[in-house]
Amino acid sequence: MQNRDYNFSLFLSYILHPLLIPTLVTTALMMRPDLYSIVLPVNMKLWITGVVFAFTVVIPAASVLILLKFKAIQSQQLHERGERTLPLLIASSSFLALLYSLKSAGLPPVFLYVLYSAAFALLTGLLINMVYKISLHTLGWGALAATLAGISIRTGLPMLTFITISIMLSGFAGYARLKQDAHNQAQIYLGYVAGVSIILLISYFG
Repeated sequence: MQNRDYNFSLFLSYILHPLLIPTLVTTALMMRPDLYSIVLPVNMKLWITGVVFAFTVVIPAASVLILLKFKAIQSQQLHERGERTLPLLIASSSFLALLYSLKSAGLPPVFLYVLYSAAFALLTGLLINMVYKISLHTLGWGALAATLAGISIRTGLPMLTFITISIMLSGFAGYARLKQDAHNQAQIYLGYVAGVSIILLISYFG
């Protein structure tokens, strides 16, 4: 039973990985044309989703595998705080490169808002990780909940269902990381608070 619980928590960690959040949210926003005034053709939607996936998943994941091959890190799970710095730096650079490549593509502002939020959340994780290990899973899902709340406030459209789902998924992500002994409770909660806080700051000054 214990082994089954661990395998389930590992499954949750993978499907709720923070690197997947930008792609999942971008795909979900494609299904909500009421959030933007521009009519996006299907091929444009596929191109946007593909580019987001390449910069936020493929490049960061490939960099971890390359670092693992050259023994720059010991595990692809990055359990040790010191192992996270270089992968986070590469991932942050990839996120920023994505923003640079898309900022002049004429995307609806809601997509850019989501991607900027993801980039700032990741940079926050990088900076905090230099002094203290936190859960990047709960940071990512916390940032998403705050981002969706910000979109709802800016557009006036109800998004309570999406916000509730993101909060629930952050709970599952936190459970999974605790079950694997990847984090303690303080690191789980601090990750969530950091994710929410950085997006609130962006919304306040933005």
